[in-house]
Amino acid sequence: MSAPASARVETASLAGMALGISAYSLFAVHDAMIKAVITALPAPQILFVRCIVIIALCLAIGRKGVVVDLWRSKNRMLILGRGLMTLAAWVMYYSAGRDLQLAEMTTLYYVAPVLTTVLAVVFLKEQLTLARVGGAAIGFFGIVVAANPRGFTIGWPVLMVLGAALFWAVAMILMRTISKSDRTLVQVFAQNLIQIVVMGAVCLPFWQDMGPREIVLCIAAGLVGGIGQFTLVEAARAVPASVLGTVEYGALMWSFVFGYLFWGEMPATTVYVGAFLVVAAGLTLALSEHRNRREIIDAP
Repeated sequence: MSAPASARVETASLAGMALGISAYSLFAVHDAMIKAVITALPAPQILFVRCIVIIALCLAIGRKGVVVDLWRSKNRMLILGRGLMTLAAWVMYYSAGRDLQLAEMTTLYYVAPVLTTVLAVVFLKEQLTLARVGGAAIGFFGIVVAANPRGFTIGWPVLMVLGAALFWAVAMILMRTISKSDRTLVQVFAQNLIQIVVMGAVCLPFWQDMGPREIVLCIAAGLVGGIGQFTLVEAARAVPASVLGTVEYGALMWSFVFGYLFWGEMPATTVYVGAFLVVAAGLTLALSEHRNRREIIDAP
């Protein structure tokens, strides 16, 4: 006998979870590019150039239709709120990159999936399963073990990353809500349009010269970041926010790989232990969601 529809937990498709992992993996590449230039350029200027690239891509694909759809959207205030929340998160996060290692930033920032899970219950009325709660808890514990952050001291860089995590969690909830009615390209265009206006006002009066290396990295970050944003919104259509937050842990290892390749940060044994916990949490959650989804589909 099947449960009534109102009692069923909204399940996540494996394809949606795969999209989420792909999106966060792209963001890891994007973050490494930003960190490579953050000591040479202020964060607002980097984000301004990146947003120009993404807006150009959106207009090339959607042409005037993306502008018309944004103007007609009933979610303009939510879109504005999400854009500002995301902007605040990125500025705080990348500014902290001047003083923190990539692994340290990642560990602190990954409080965001836990916050997203809590906010999804409060504001989206999503129902939590044991697998979702366990996946979030084990994944976060695995990240702490992997980064082994014994040397953390509370200061402005740490507080900025924690603040970024909170803003990102709120932005995720807004994105999930907006995705139910506005198409993906409109969301990506709107978010970057908001950010380019704010960042332009901040950075243009204090513009710093950019060399070929900085230009190439900022453009590349725009291309990778734009694809990542599009993929993430598509994932939000298929995956509940409480699950998508946990999926975010899947991109953890890229931070350590890039930290080793580009900044000589040698992985310790704890990295492998933490990686095992993160992978185990992700696989457990994926199997649970897949099983629940099949049970609902097969129910008469």
